[in-house]
Amino acid sequence: MNENYYQNFINKLIERYGAWQRETASFGSSSYGKIAEELCVSSSQFSKLISDTATEGMYIRSIKNIEQLQKASEVLQEKKVLELAYEELQQTQKRGIFTSNSLKIIALSALLAIGLGYLTFQFFQTSSKELTRTGSPTIIYDYPLGNFFDGDSRADYVSPYLNEQEVQEYCPCSGYEGVWKLESEYKIPIPGRKPGVYYVAKSADTRIRCMRTANGEQKGKVMLGFESLHHEIWVDKKRTPLSSKYFDATTKTYTAEFANLKFEDNPQFAKVANIYSFFFDEFTIYPDRIERKGEPCGRYSNIVDPDLADQYEIDLKHILQSIVGNMTSTVCESAINENCNPNDLQEGLSTISFDCLFTINAENLGIGGGYPYTKGYQLVKQNYSANLLCACE
Repeated sequence: MNENYYQNFINKLIERYGAWQRETASFGSSSYGKIAEELCVSSSQFSKLISDTATEGMYIRSIKNIEQLQKASEVLQEKKVLELAYEELQQTQKRGIFTSNSLKIIALSALLAIGLGYLTFQFFQTSSKELTRTGSPTIIYDYPLGNFFDGDSRADYVSPYLNEQEVQEYCPCSGYEGVWKLESEYKIPIPGRKPGVYYVAKSADTRIRCMRTANGEQKGKVMLGFESLHHEIWVDKKRTPLSSKYFDATTKTYTAEFANLKFEDNPQFAKVANIYSFFFDEFTIYPDRIERKGEPCGRYSNIVDPDLADQYEIDLKHILQSIVGNMTSTVCESAINENCNPNDLQEGLSTISFDCLFTINAENLGIGGGYPYTKGYQLVKQNYSANLLCACE
């Protein structure tokens, strides 16, 4: 966490409520619970905020809430001062110091100021109430299920992840819950009438959570994954045969030249289309390995260059239905479980990698088998990172 956000949050609390009294769980005379209520966050979220374990978004929103409350208090104070001033003017008129007209002008000015102050205060109050109802302003998430998984401190948000009371019960999968991404891009040749068409995996924005319905020995070992995938279709304008320049049919491996090939930097290649997919995964954790089963939930394409597709006779619908659609029969080996102890998981470092073989009935590029690739997931943001008690068997 950026230290500036945390320290700024603590400083704002001290400025508004008073000194931090850790022994009494309060700032000044205000308890943590009272402050959490004013900031429109839950008690558990407030605990994360003061312990420096909240997300950056939670700190930003909470700091803004404190500033808004402070402004509302200032406006309310100004309103009270103006009301007192108006009462003083009325008393002054009774003593005959001001003329009737001059008093009207002063009184009108005071009333306008009071009214303005009151309206401003009501605006802040309404905003605060609205925040309580909605949790935060409407947020547009890049991830399709962002409203369900990434609500953070929204008051009306119920997280799909395990709560603090469940994490030990569902260990070790509770350590894997959170945001994962594609570890690295990979590319696969697409069979067709001519060689030179490639399917490139660019990103996988994934949320993983424990399966609460897993019972018996499976409890705490089964995870659900929700993947938003982005792939690209590229064409080799020279239609270079895959073997033997890019693939060694004897060893069934790609050559170093293919591994180092970057389509974006090579004018011989051109992007034809973007493909967007959503996948549902089931992961099962064993002490030495992790198994994965995947199933597509939908897929669509966006052609970048229709003329290019026509020129090179690339049938995108056929690719989506008969080629990419057949990837459900892809065989993937189990991933090595490098974190038998879930406490070893680290954001930005921990990965789960599956070695796969893409084989389909339409294979006709002359290599006599499937196309190998590795799909890896890297942990981006862990939902629960405190100590988990389940032992590594």
